[in-house]
Amino acid sequence: MLLYNTYVFSTLAAVILISTILALRQKTEMTGMNGMIISMYLGMNIGLTTGVLFGTVFRGDLFLSTILSMLIGAAAGTITGALFSSAAAIEGLMSGIMGGMMGAMLGEMLLPEKSLILINIFLTISAASLFLFKILPKTKAAIKSKKYIIKPVLIFTLFIIYLYSGSLLGDDWINDLHLIKDQKQHLHHP
Repeated sequence: MLLYNTYVFSTLAAVILISTILALRQKTEMTGMNGMIISMYLGMNIGLTTGVLFGTVFRGDLFLSTILSMLIGAAAGTITGALFSSAAAIEGLMSGIMGGMMGAMLGEMLLPEKSLILINIFLTISAASLFLFKILPKTKAAIKSKKYIIKPVLIFTLFIIYLYSGSLLGDDWINDLHLIKDQKQHLHHP
């Protein structure tokens, strides 16, 4: 179980770190609205991802899972937004809080198998936020040769392999959650 949790949090930490680096590098090419879009997108998805994860792991303690996921989502949105403007930081903060609340409720209500699917979807969407830095700036890009296509295809392929390997870790995570649930039930009903 710990291995999958580490996988999810290290992926989200890498997304935040790379987003911070890209925001610092491309700040001049982005409009204020682009910064708000990125901070809201990132805060909401990281809040949702951590919320579903914590809601599933801390099943029965909605308060703890909500507070933790709200803090992580709010921090992610605020950090990213602060690199653009104070308005973007506020938007990122509120989106992260809202995502954390919704994710924790989802994680609490769903079966672990369904939570795993949602975590993988939200993790993919969170990592895809990095593509916004390439899409949103005002640049005129065109494909100049076939060689230009190779890099995105290679990155996409590595991205899919990475996410699939995380999904395989998720299967062990579900088995561990079921084992813990069975142990708790055995303690309460000897």
